[in-house]
Amino acid sequence: MLGRTWSSRRRWWGAASLVVMLTGGGCDTTGPVTGTEAPEASLAVSLEDAFVAVPRATSTEQRQQVEQRLSGIVEDAGTHFYLAIKRSELGQKWFLSAFLKQLHPSGVDAGAASSMGTRVVSFQEQNGRLFVLDVDGRKKLSDVFDPQVLVEAYPVVTDYGPFNRLRNAGQYVLIDPSAGLNRFGVMGDFLARTTRFQTELSFAQRFHPVTDGIAFEQVFTGYSEVSDPFAVEYLEPNGYRLSGTLGLALRRYKEGPGYTPTAMPEQTLYFAGAPSFITNSGGWTDTPAVKWNIHPGMKPIRWFITPTVNSIQADPRFQAYDLTGAIKRGVEGWNQAFGFKVLEATVGGAGLDYADDDKNVLIFDPDEGVPFAFANFRINPNTSEVRGASVYLPALWLVLGDERFESDPGAFAAARARTRPPVSLSWSGMKAESLCDLNVLDRFGDPEAGLASSLTALTPQTKKQKVEAYLTHVVLHEIGHTLGLRHNFAGSLAYDGTPTGLRSSSVMDYLVDEDSIMDSAPGPYDVQAVRYLYGLDTQLPTWEFCTDQDRFTDPRCAIRDSTNDPFSFTLADFNVYAQSFLTTAAVTNRLNLTLSSRTNQVLGFVRAGTEQVRAYQDILAQVRPPLVVPPGAPAVYASRADELARRVLARLYLDPVASRGGIFTADAPTTPQFTAPVMADVRGILLNVDGVRGYAARRAMVDILKQFQTLSAYSALREARDTLTAQLPSLTGEERLQAEDLLARITSALSPYYR
Repeated sequence: MLGRTWSSRRRWWGAASLVVMLTGGGCDTTGPVTGTEAPEASLAVSLEDAFVAVPRATSTEQRQQVEQRLSGIVEDAGTHFYLAIKRSELGQKWFLSAFLKQLHPSGVDAGAASSMGTRVVSFQEQNGRLFVLDVDGRKKLSDVFDPQVLVEAYPVVTDYGPFNRLRNAGQYVLIDPSAGLNRFGVMGDFLARTTRFQTELSFAQRFHPVTDGIAFEQVFTGYSEVSDPFAVEYLEPNGYRLSGTLGLALRRYKEGPGYTPTAMPEQTLYFAGAPSFITNSGGWTDTPAVKWNIHPGMKPIRWFITPTVNSIQADPRFQAYDLTGAIKRGVEGWNQAFGFKVLEATVGGAGLDYADDDKNVLIFDPDEGVPFAFANFRINPNTSEVRGASVYLPALWLVLGDERFESDPGAFAAARARTRPPVSLSWSGMKAESLCDLNVLDRFGDPEAGLASSLTALTPQTKKQKVEAYLTHVVLHEIGHTLGLRHNFAGSLAYDGTPTGLRSSSVMDYLVDEDSIMDSAPGPYDVQAVRYLYGLDTQLPTWEFCTDQDRFTDPRCAIRDSTNDPFSFTLADFNVYAQSFLTTAAVTNRLNLTLSSRTNQVLGFVRAGTEQVRAYQDILAQVRPPLVVPPGAPAVYASRADELARRVLARLYLDPVASRGGIFTADAPTTPQFTAPVMADVRGILLNVDGVRGYAARRAMVDILKQFQTLSAYSALREARDTLTAQLPSLTGEERLQAEDLLARITSALSPYYR
């Protein structure tokens, strides 16, 4: 393959090292191009292949105009080219794919290094234009309604003399690819709407052959209607300006020999492919599972690791680790799940282009500030067969892994929090969507991260083994996505808590770090899942499964948890921060934020789940009335316990939905079994039965009792009113003022009580 690749490249040498397209903001012409060219010269071009780049000489005036418009963007305007397409190939099917290679500002944070999808297209010459049509067949409703969907239109060039004199020129249609509609769009995902993107300048470069087709890059710049609020952080003063590079490819349409789609099981264990209408069925659709054409006896699918891994390996900090080996184990580790060689990984050469459609690439980014990894695949929309895939893995995983398994977790507090902005690029109806954003800051974002996760002893491992296993686990997870597997957050429920127990049934889970390094091979769920998906077994997986949408309904379906008792694990994690809050001399803002997050997580078991009463009782155990102050506790313990009880109860009943963490936001249960212990705690705090309750907490209890709208809550408010009224004469100063205010609040809640 390498020899054929370089042989093909020699044929294009000198044809188009850099091709500039001046689009005038995406405007289309109305007829054949008749622009003035430089003096005609002979073309050293052979018209044989389906697509041929035809050098296009430019006049001095044109070159000066191009150089002026590209000033500061590229150094060399280079030569232009037309694209010749063989007429006999126009009606054939071709894969048209787009890959967002570069994007400024925000780069990978805004979706760079992502596939934007694949269309099945054909061409039609009509009225002086070459139209690109979407012909994937998915939209055919019936034998009557089979729409033609137009994607793009290019003006046909008819008067380029050097081309017209070439042998076989009549068998080709010549187009100016710079003069198409060049439709870019910026997707306001957060706003759920599409906004316009006005192309200012666009040029093409790096035209080259790929397997069964051609590829080139389209560089663009322009302005969006939506401003990027983070643009200035990426050295772009104009938040509306956007620049990038698309990798575009046209490859001959084909389906894998013997490929058979797999119907989606009742449980959506796999990624859904492209939906299509079932012809003549009245609008019913079919959506098979995404998968490769994997079968025994196949040629292994090759993955290329970007050669940047070598530069990272040369860093003195990481020379002790076998980075390439760790990554290869993450890719090739899936072979054991299939029982034969399916995947193989190798480090690519210096000329590797991760945007090329005929390559599967793991992009190892030396950037130590990007906190997430993700995967993409490219599918045939007709069959949902995977055509190719990519994985993005930044060096931050290595950096933090290196420190995590050697030093105190507090060393990670300085990690820069970066998230993807709510704007991403689309092109011709296709847009970048990653399969998974595995965020390292979910693991390392807290100052005390890991304090509650080391619940069990680990099998002794060297630091080298741990760091390499950590990288392998991340790669296994992302490669699993490219194979079609969705997250399985129930994997950790397989762990019985013993030192030698299976940490998870699946590498598709998000595990705590201590467990992830013990999980550096596909788990038993993963083996069952891929074997069913690829027709190697007829039995669906028997291990527990839950995925992303299940996290909103089942608190047991959680990320970063451990053991088959996720509530006890989550409660222990909450109690670590609660204990710090109760005993530390000064509470930092970071601790407050972390405690708020952990409160939301543990209250998920109160808002949903099967043991809501138990969950509530255990969460309030340390701080409910009457408070038991442990021996040797600091002087602040009682007041902090009062404040913590107020925070938990207020988060459960009073705080807005936006403060509840976004996962479990429902109100607490209203059953008598649940409200009875809550009423006892709320009443005890309001009446200050242990003498440590402050007025802030007591006022909050009044609001909660008002919200209950029950006779028992009404009775508790009346009791508090009578008690306070009796106590008032004995109070003086600030204490009396606070009591009077509380009494007025109770009176207001009672008059009237029911809404």
